[in-house]
Amino acid sequence: MKLTADCASTTAFFASACLALLASSCLTPPAARGIGKPSDPPQATAPVAPSFGDFTRTSPELFAKLRLGWNLGNSLDVPNGETAWGNPRATPELFAAIAKAGFALVRIPVTWAQRLGPAPSYVIDQSWLERVEEVVGYARAAGLYSIINLHHDGADGMRGVGWLSLKDANGKTTEENNAVVRAQFVAVWTQIAKYFANQGEELMFESMNEVHDGYGKADPRHIEIVNDLNQAFVNLVRASGGNNSKRHLIVPGYNTNIDETLKGFKLPTDSAKNRLILSVHCYDPYLYALMGQTHTWGRASPGRDDWGQEDYIVAQFDKLKSRYVDQGVPVVVGEYGATHQEGYEDYRRYYMEYVTKAAVDRGLVPVYWDNGGGGSGGESFALIDRNNHGVLHPKVMEAMLRAATSSYSLKDIALPAPAK
Repeated sequence: MKLTADCASTTAFFASACLALLASSCLTPPAARGIGKPSDPPQATAPVAPSFGDFTRTSPELFAKLRLGWNLGNSLDVPNGETAWGNPRATPELFAAIAKAGFALVRIPVTWAQRLGPAPSYVIDQSWLERVEEVVGYARAAGLYSIINLHHDGADGMRGVGWLSLKDANGKTTEENNAVVRAQFVAVWTQIAKYFANQGEELMFESMNEVHDGYGKADPRHIEIVNDLNQAFVNLVRASGGNNSKRHLIVPGYNTNIDETLKGFKLPTDSAKNRLILSVHCYDPYLYALMGQTHTWGRASPGRDDWGQEDYIVAQFDKLKSRYVDQGVPVVVGEYGATHQEGYEDYRRYYMEYVTKAAVDRGLVPVYWDNGGGGSGGESFALIDRNNHGVLHPKVMEAMLRAATSSYSLKDIALPAPAK
């Protein structure tokens, strides 16, 4: 995800997303879970992050302890400069604040496109590698596990940036385009993997972000291309030396979409045992969680979307648990969240507590999407102040921590107070 003022395709982008998601939600969900109001709600406590290990833990063992994460969105993933979308440069103080707030894991999205030399080598600018290493070091110093990836390199609608494309310049899916993209993907990831090869267990690699070709029904060929790139990623990382033979690696399904992942994702074969993690994203329902066009959420609320409520979230996460977590493949919800809407704050608290609790109870690790966006309405995801390092919405943060650390049922989550 991103926050830019000049993205002309935003409206069409999310309109098509909503239509596709509405179409995909026609399956009858399980019976609705009961929702109630606790008389004595559990108290939030900061989760204890696991100490950095020496790669003796499997991915399931590690992810069982991480529980809650945070995204450094709209910073190193900004194609034309870390501060170009309005956020200040990341600092050690920011990462200390992230840890203090209660997060154990930070996802550091990185866009490489504008830092690459020409084909066929695609040499990455040394100063950019050093800056990414510096920020990873901030996370380590704060006691945080971290993830780096290819982010807007696979974005749609970003001219001159999204080279990781499923179609060629003429809009066609061809073997020639696949070969060119795969060669660049391998060249870029080989350099990243070698540069960070001696980093410890606390650093993880994620192959790509939301690689897709629109939000309609996925072309089966594109699902296979994503699967092939994931396999190439695992192969090259394992062959790149240092600690990479045993590093925890994260691979997404097509567009990180839960339904498309369940239909077509193939877990790569891996020379390392139990070192792979699946990534999905969740902003359901889009009109509420991401765009702020509807203002309330929950079965009992007025004016809600006609899909994507409590039973839908539970059903989606149940499927991920059954298909992957119960089979020894951890799942990270690499992005999730609800945008801030002034006057509807308690609906956001309710959404964040419910979705976080539903995820954590099923063994999923949710990673909040913070893009630094203030204000109210679509894409206003700021939770940690990037300048002063305080928590901007303490009730939301408390609800997330309560969900991640306390033992209680979904039916015990307090319903939102009606908006005034």
